[in-house]
Amino acid sequence: MFPKESGVRQAEIVAIGNEVVSGLIQDSNSSFLSLRLQSVGVNVTRMTAVGDDETSIRAVVQGALGRVDIVVVTGGLGATHDDITKTVLADMFDSGFKKDEQVAKFLQSFFEAKGREVPASVKTQWEVPIAAKVLHNEKGTAPGLLFERDGKKLYALPGVPLEMEYLFDKYLQPELASSSEFGIWHRVLHTTGISEADLWTRIGPVAPLEEFVTVASLPSHLGVRIRLSAMDKKTEDAGARLQAAENRVRSKIDDCIFGTDDETLEGKIGELLLQNKQTLAVAESCTGGLIGHRLTGISGSSEYFLEGAVTYSNQAKHRRLGVEEELLDQYGAVSREVALAMAEGIRKTAGADFGLAVTGIAGPTGGSAQKPVGLTFIAVSDANQSECQEFVFHQDRGRNKERAAQAALNLLRLRFVNECR
Repeated sequence: MFPKESGVRQAEIVAIGNEVVSGLIQDSNSSFLSLRLQSVGVNVTRMTAVGDDETSIRAVVQGALGRVDIVVVTGGLGATHDDITKTVLADMFDSGFKKDEQVAKFLQSFFEAKGREVPASVKTQWEVPIAAKVLHNEKGTAPGLLFERDGKKLYALPGVPLEMEYLFDKYLQPELASSSEFGIWHRVLHTTGISEADLWTRIGPVAPLEEFVTVASLPSHLGVRIRLSAMDKKTEDAGARLQAAENRVRSKIDDCIFGTDDETLEGKIGELLLQNKQTLAVAESCTGGLIGHRLTGISGSSEYFLEGAVTYSNQAKHRRLGVEEELLDQYGAVSREVALAMAEGIRKTAGADFGLAVTGIAGPTGGSAQKPVGLTFIAVSDANQSECQEFVFHQDRGRNKERAAQAALNLLRLRFVNECR
């Protein structure tokens, strides 16, 4: 993101563990560390995963130390047979071991509180490399370690996320922040309802943005995130550059942006409904309650979300929403006409200001030449008007459901956006 020539300190992250490289667990530690290191002005240039193998660990760590001044290693500090990180690192730094009395005292208190003796295997945790500074861990049994040589630092942290995060906040964050000349700040713009290609066609060349920030385009099946990043010595200066870049992007695609940073689409819907003192009810078929789940994931959603109905069968659409059987027979459950009737039906029966409805063919079966898999109709209704949009999603069943829920929430958001114009 920011080259060494920029003056920003560079770091690499190494995740150690057979369970990581085999895919049995997701490496959330590296994501956490990258974001937090950047917050203290350290640019992460590489993240690597390696198994519990001495030769592999040695090669990866030596390579990282040859490229950057800060290396953060996670995992392999436990007391089981495959936790070899401490031994490998001690050997790399030509270090013997000694007993750390503070670690020993903590472990004895830790197990006494459980009414147990310290297990023999765990006693190895108080044997620490002489060459390392011990990073005392009050959240678990494995202490962290800091090795230093030739102006380079290697931090070894436990793989358990709770313990790793605790040690980062206790030791790494204050130490690195106090010696930081630069800071790195980000702003993420969340878009939906537009492809990545169409998005950048509307924005135009990236060069004018790069006068202020660096830019990354991060597509997913739910939308495209645009990450703007600024490096500076002062928060205020970086903030001004981020704002200038954001303003330029918004001048081109403001209608596609639903939030920034940690904001969510369902959270934005809640804000809009609260601001306008309006309520919402949802009728779902192919999404199976996913829209209601997202809406009720927001604290305080009971102020505006009245009701959600999963009307999966034709009978449910007729009984619960009042969709006429003749309409279902003539057009089929997956149709514009039925989607509109569902939205109007849930709005009226729930007594809500808005009714939102989804009906479609999520797949992988159920499609036909006339109505292919992925065909989805989404309708929104209020007292003044009802509208429906047709979509054809082309992914697996789970993603088609997620995309339908996203499109439904965005259709409601756009109703507010268009009314404000």
